[in-house]
Amino acid sequence: MRQAPMTVLSVMVLLASVAKIGERNLTAAVFSILLLVVVLLYRRFRRSAAEVPYAFNAAAAIALTLGVITVIGGVGHSVAVTSVALSERKYGPLTILRFTTGAMLLYSGMMSVVLYRAIKAGRRWAVGVGAANGLLFWLYLLFLLPLPGTGGTVRPMLGLWSVYLLWLGAAVLASRRRDGAAAQFSFDTRA
Repeated sequence: MRQAPMTVLSVMVLLASVAKIGERNLTAAVFSILLLVVVLLYRRFRRSAAEVPYAFNAAAAIALTLGVITVIGGVGHSVAVTSVALSERKYGPLTILRFTTGAMLLYSGMMSVVLYRAIKAGRRWAVGVGAANGLLFWLYLLFLLPLPGTGGTVRPMLGLWSVYLLWLGAAVLASRRRDGAAAQFSFDTRA
């Protein structure tokens, strides 16, 4: 079952190269697979931590999926940038920006992967650290958006990280609501 999404993705890439499937169709298919992975992870997290509000479980599923994708993208990006940088004679601002992008991808992805267990457990500090990490990378992607030569990869990543930040916000609201209910319950028991 764990290999099914990777098998489907491999078949889609093969079909895209052979059948000349458009970029939009391939992107939509990849996003559909990502959504399926997030839903499967959410259901698994929900069974293992039913006492934690659903928003924490959903944010943890998104953090794990998005973190793995971002780390893989960061490794690929860093390898490609290194090969390009070795062939250039001078290093300019564009080369430095390329290396920075690879480092940001790796950092943000690894932080998301590391934090998903604490988010799944309902830890508020993990949501705060995840939000700070996500906002930092989201702002970096926003900085890259108008630059030429991004290959159309910034917009989808910006959208994915925006969804992650929204779910982290929902987790904060759920924890505040849970605290309010606990305070109300403790107030009622004293009366």
